Amino acid sequence: MTDWQREIEIELQRVEQSKNPGQVRTAARRIAGIAIQQLHASFGQAALERDFMSALRTFMSSNDIPPDAAAAAERLAARISPEFTSPSIDPVGDAIMIVEYVRTRLLEDGEGKRSHRARD
Repeated sequence: MTDWQREIEIELQRVEQSKNPGQVRTAARRIAGIAIQQLHASFGQAALERDFMSALRTFMSSNDIPPDAAAAAERLAARISPEFTSPSIDPVGDAIMIVEYVRTRLLEDGEGKRSHRARD
């Protein structure tokens, strides 16, 4: 298991321990952000700041992201309404959708071969 995958597992454990919807939503954003940052790093793109909200916004506006993953990022990045409802009914499910997309992309590229070539 890679470092970024370990970080995601830690966040998933936090989700399991929390009953607070705000904490679950924050952990889901971190999970998605960790995966998005790994995707950028693996393709030799400029590193994103540790700000997971910026990572979500960058990801959802990218032209090469499937619509379902972009929509999941958009739901996670959205603010809650004045009535304290979230556009994301299942924030962890949205985050996992992004993680699975990233895993697929990395496997297709041989787990970041490009990033190693970019450093050579």
